[in-house]
Amino acid sequence: MAAGLAVLLDEDGLVLVHDAARALAPPELFQRVIHALREGRGAVIPGMAVADTIKAVDSSGVVTATLDRAALRAIQTPQGFGRAVLTHAHGENHDAVVTDDAALVELTGAPIHVVDGDAWAAKITTRDDLDMAERRLSRVGS
Repeated sequence: MAAGLAVLLDEDGLVLVHDAARALAPPELFQRVIHALREGRGAVIPGMAVADTIKAVDSSGVVTATLDRAALRAIQTPQGFGRAVLTHAHGENHDAVVTDDAALVELTGAPIHVVDGDAWAAKITTRDDLDMAERRLSRVGS
């Protein structure tokens, strides 16, 4: 990511980070993230409400807590950032082990705003995911 940030032009104030595994993310999702950034948010991520009950489990497989799903979101991409916010996060936390750029920003203490995600932006990483995407696409235009 540092290499990508390094080649941005000075006038590039907004940065979107997108996961290629979310190949069906619709343009409207990108527009929601960009709109929130243009309203002055420094970090914006799309998220879907969690429908399942989520349990925290320790290393021996014992449930330690049931999490309040009303406060949980499954986070998607594109994730959007003000360039300065993302550059600062990468500089401050370049050795951190995280699963997304928003986690780096989170480590700086900067607020991260969530906009509505989209079911079409589901991650396609397994054969079952691909089958689901193919079924969904086969219904488009039918």
